[in-house]
Amino acid sequence: MATESEKAEVKEMIQSFYQFANILPVWDGEVNDDVAAVFGTMIAETRTCSDAFGWVPKPAGGRATVSWVVRQLGRGVFNAFRARLSFTCARAVIYKWRTALELASMGVAMKKVPKWA
Repeated sequence: MATESEKAEVKEMIQSFYQFANILPVWDGEVNDDVAAVFGTMIAETRTCSDAFGWVPKPAGGRATVSWVVRQLGRGVFNAFRARLSFTCARAVIYKWRTALELASMGVAMKKVPKWA
């Protein structure tokens, strides 16, 4: 279970990512493990587009959690490497994943649709 300070740290990283890409409004949702999973995917895609996050290992089990994001990136490390990000790549990743991030914040993303639906 993530602490409130870990959730706040992840939220600051996501907001910093949006600010770097100059995308408004800056994301202001609730952080949970689904949000962390989407943000982890965003970081992974940024990694393939930019070498700034090439040192970040993939999450065990393939899904990032709030605690994993905080342990691997930490606010200071994230801000230090943000300067090496590709602006174009960051914008593209945010545009691709912003809806999933919003849905995850509401608790409806990353859920599988029942087979009968």
